[in-house]
Amino acid sequence: MKHLSYVNITRAAFPDQPPYQWTENTSSPWTPILKPIEESKVVLISSGGVYQKDQIPFNPDKNDLTFREIPINTDVGDLRISHNNYDHRDADKDVNCVFPLERMRELAAEGFIGELAEVHLTFMGRIFRKSGLLGEMIPAIIARLKEMQIDLAFLVPA
Repeated sequence: MKHLSYVNITRAAFPDQPPYQWTENTSSPWTPILKPIEESKVVLISSGGVYQKDQIPFNPDKNDLTFREIPINTDVGDLRISHNNYDHRDADKDVNCVFPLERMRELAAEGFIGELAEVHLTFMGRIFRKSGLLGEMIPAIIARLKEMQIDLAFLVPA
């Protein structure tokens, strides 16, 4: 496999922008699970750029700070991917690679998780506007999760 220097590629692709400030995390917050998984309401969140065929696709360039809600009963055949920064040929064949909705339904049916949220969230990764991500999109997602009374989120990066 060929090694790619993502930092150099990004800087070459966007020479008119200041050098990207890569996030360095020295710790991560610990949030204890407050109730057993089999009693929890779970939401699926993916950065794979997945949307329903009747929704507006994501802006594939970069910095799309929107997210889409995918209802639990959505036929995965109606899902599409609008993302140009990863090879999604396999996910185009089986969207569960980046948005494992069918697998989550199976876990709920088996009783491994208590229940699935009525809707699940997707957004497009490749967001360079850290201030927009932290100040706009994440607060909007958190507000939506609180509104849905979510206990646990399963995040699938693409």
